[in-house]
Amino acid sequence: METKLEQREAMIESVNARIRERVQRIEAMPAIPAVFLPLLKMLSEPAKEVGLDEVVRLISYDNSIAAQCMRVASSPLFGLTHAPTSIKSAVISLGLRRVETILLTCCLGQAFPAKKWALDPVVFWRHSMGCALVCRKLSEKLHAGDAETAYMGGLLHDIGFMVNCLAFPDEFLLAMRQAMQEEVTLDAAELATMGFTHCDTGRALAEKWELSPDLIEIIAHHHAVEQSQRSQPLVALVHLSDLLCRTRGLGYGYYERLRVDLTSDPAWAVLLKAQRELGQLDLVRFSFELDEAVAEICELVCAVLGPAPARA
Repeated sequence: METKLEQREAMIESVNARIRERVQRIEAMPAIPAVFLPLLKMLSEPAKEVGLDEVVRLISYDNSIAAQCMRVASSPLFGLTHAPTSIKSAVISLGLRRVETILLTCCLGQAFPAKKWALDPVVFWRHSMGCALVCRKLSEKLHAGDAETAYMGGLLHDIGFMVNCLAFPDEFLLAMRQAMQEEVTLDAAELATMGFTHCDTGRALAEKWELSPDLIEIIAHHHAVEQSQRSQPLVALVHLSDLLCRTRGLGYGYYERLRVDLTSDPAWAVLLKAQRELGQLDLVRFSFELDEAVAEICELVCAVLGPAPARA
């Protein structure tokens, strides 16, 4: 006779198998440009190991990505005296990390059309970019690991929402409505209505894409740091950055009843154990710096995405 633990494990595996099956047959996936995964893997490497000419070569293979790079590099946001005249000059002007952001939003925007989203895609990318920039800033402040890995983790931590919009549209719409009506967190609403969360579906997609183990860990456990088996300080950093964004108008487009006390959050203890410098961080000053960065984040999102798309 099966024990309760065995029954629970069997139920979890059944849910995971269902998620993997849906991820495998997402119809829009072939719409992702062929250069996406090679570029993503390349830009996941430390910046000093990334060959500029190779990035330019890959970008040049896809007209839509190349056009986005040129358009964003010409944006007044970057204050360039002259608009770039080539892909190479655009990449140099933007920097590899902004190119990374353009790559993700452009490619995934093609794969996940706006009309498929229950969650507004502009709101989603505002939060993702915001979290990425806060992750980098916090990592640099604490000298905690690689700031660019933290940036990528912040940018990708919520990719499960895209899977939910496309592979589980009806179920996720119900979760979204419940979250808005009850002013609860989206992961809580997902678990209550769907039986799993964007962390589970995001992990399935990240594993399919063969992302790095650190990124898979962030995507899978950024709402449950204590469950992380590796890179726990990095997962904790993304968790805290996510909370900081959602309390500064860079959330999911609705009011969440969040009572955030960073220093009492379990993730804070994890990060403090790994980075003693955290104890000397001036949280008030850091909060002011984040508030000043919000306007820049919003401008960057508008530069990359353009005006908010009309909803179907």
